[in-house]
Amino acid sequence: MIRKLVIVGLIGGLLATTVVMPAHAKKKKAKPVAHTLYMEGTTPFGEMEMANVPVARPGGYLQLIPEAGTGEKSMMIPNYVGGPNSECAGNSLMPVFIGEVTGTVVGDMKITFPAMATGGSVELRVWPDITAQACNDSYIPPAGSVQIDLPSGEGTVEATIEGLKFTPQATMMVQITSLPAAPPSYGRAFYGTEASTIEFSCVPAKGSTSCTG
Repeated sequence: MIRKLVIVGLIGGLLATTVVMPAHAKKKKAKPVAHTLYMEGTTPFGEMEMANVPVARPGGYLQLIPEAGTGEKSMMIPNYVGGPNSECAGNSLMPVFIGEVTGTVVGDMKITFPAMATGGSVELRVWPDITAQACNDSYIPPAGSVQIDLPSGEGTVEATIEGLKFTPQATMMVQITSLPAAPPSYGRAFYGTEASTIEFSCVPAKGSTSCTG
């Protein structure tokens, strides 16, 4: 009889413990936050600014900033028929924009900017954490890219790089890339206003609420 009482008591204690134990709270998965960065420069013509690569401000490149720029600026999109740097990240001959981004960029990235061109095609490429030219043997493939047609005359370029997932530790680079051996064309990209944007979603790093500075 005593043995039965002991067993019953042990079972009762276990049940009581089970009842009062709190359930473990599930960790909330961080959700992506929508971000917009604006293309900007410090001189009216990007050719002047990019001539400083890689000496000046981080890489000497054009910028991606959280607010619209101070006024319209532009840079030529060269018709790169051929040359020594057929594959190049951070190519100083092309419009290259860098901004502070940390966290994990996910999903689609929409790139919008006014342009004037005689037609032709370019490729928009995005990289994490590149702040200097990396060409040929040192070339790093982009995290994502999309090939688009430039307008014949004046127009707005709207392009989407789909299905991104990469984690910049400090910066993000977007480059308007000429296609080697493309037919002759002339183009110019405009930036520095609210019409030139990079829109993307990003999961902020732990302890942060935003992926941009």
